Amino acid sequence: MRPDRASGAFARFVLLTLAGAAVLHGALVGLGLPLSLRPSSPSLYLYLAGLATPSLAALLLSGSGQRRAFLRSTLAARGSLGAYATAIVAQAGILGLAWLLLLASGAPSRPSPSLAPGFLLLAAGQLWVVLGEELGWRGFALPRLELLLPPRGATLVLALVWGVWHTPMFFVADSLQAGASPGLFAASIFAWSAIHTALHHRARPSVLPNLLFHGCANITLSLGLVPGELEPYLLAAYLLVGVAVWAALRPPG
Repeated sequence: MRPDRASGAFARFVLLTLAGAAVLHGALVGLGLPLSLRPSSPSLYLYLAGLATPSLAALLLSGSGQRRAFLRSTLAARGSLGAYATAIVAQAGILGLAWLLLLASGAPSRPSPSLAPGFLLLAAGQLWVVLGEELGWRGFALPRLELLLPPRGATLVLALVWGVWHTPMFFVADSLQAGASPGLFAASIFAWSAIHTALHHRARPSVLPNLLFHGCANITLSLGLVPGELEPYLLAAYLLVGVAVWAALRPPG
């Protein structure tokens, strides 16, 4: 694909994705609806539809004649076992580093796992979450950005768009973002984006490692292992890991 076409495709993707989230997740804000996982709640369906906007935009922009090839290539089983193992343990490793930093500070806290309410439903729902996002972010947007920018620059641009896309959920009661620290959230988006780029380089055009990493990261953070006192150390861990991975990014061979 020529750079000018890649630029146009990426711009249209960003417009569709952000507009979709603004309408669907923005409706939760405008209507004052708290997020609920109950099937009878309209907020659940607005939330789920909004989560799928990146992949829906990617499929729409792929064109009717290329959608099947796009899906076949992005969902192909590619990449080394090491990439998949990294995808599974990366978030756990970041959490472990944060706990080491906390304990090294002399704080008396110890991990005390406790499953979040609705954990099983949340875990099962990760299939929708990761398919709704990663076909768009890493399957469609990242390859086009890397035709315009080196991997580090592409990662930062995509991290910014990804972060903006999440913004409406900060204003939705009972959502994961509602009580989140903006600084911690920004650090996590940066670190995750760097890891996603590195994983995609190991399996491109497949996004299977990205799907696995995204789901495992969300599930790991739902295990009750992030008490309030850990948050500054988790922010530091995200930055340390994120900068290390981001600095090591190179154009895929």
